[in-house]
Amino acid sequence: MIFLVGMPACGKSTLARALAAAGLARAIDLDEEVERRAGLTVAQIMARHGEAEFRRLEAEAVAAAAAMQPEGGLLVVSTGGGAPCHGCNMDVMLAGGTVVWLQASPERSLQRLLEARGTRPAADRALEQGRLSEWYHAMLAARAPHYARAHATFDTTELDDAPAVAAAVERFRAMIGAQAL
Repeated sequence: MIFLVGMPACGKSTLARALAAAGLARAIDLDEEVERRAGLTVAQIMARHGEAEFRRLEAEAVAAAAAMQPEGGLLVVSTGGGAPCHGCNMDVMLAGGTVVWLQASPERSLQRLLEARGTRPAADRALEQGRLSEWYHAMLAARAPHYARAHATFDTTELDDAPAVAAAVERFRAMIGAQAL
């Protein structure tokens, strides 16, 4: 099992889907799992019940993913950017599999956040306030110590077109090792 962690817009979901599309792994998106379990979107959970309830549901989803015994293949879990930073989630992930910190350059991640305008409420609020870069860098500084506990790091700066994604899949396969994939 591999857990992908990192900042918003670093490519966690993109890489997990690409590994699945290449037939190398089964992918689970942790936020989608939380939504499925709650019957609400992440935004609805946050609006109706607050961040504490979202983090509780997220911790349950992390524990459930870590306990999975995938049959006949590798499971790759793309986490939300804050998942490793709350409660004992990172400890659970580290004990349950290999944790990989995906790192894209801040400039590229900020560009991706701009391109995804309207889909990420926290980033959208920061953008509306004219402080997207400040918000991103403050969050990176706060989260980096948690992400740094990962078993490995992987550069996802170049992950924005089909050839770059295919190349990233091959680099990831080589990094993790053929036996894991």
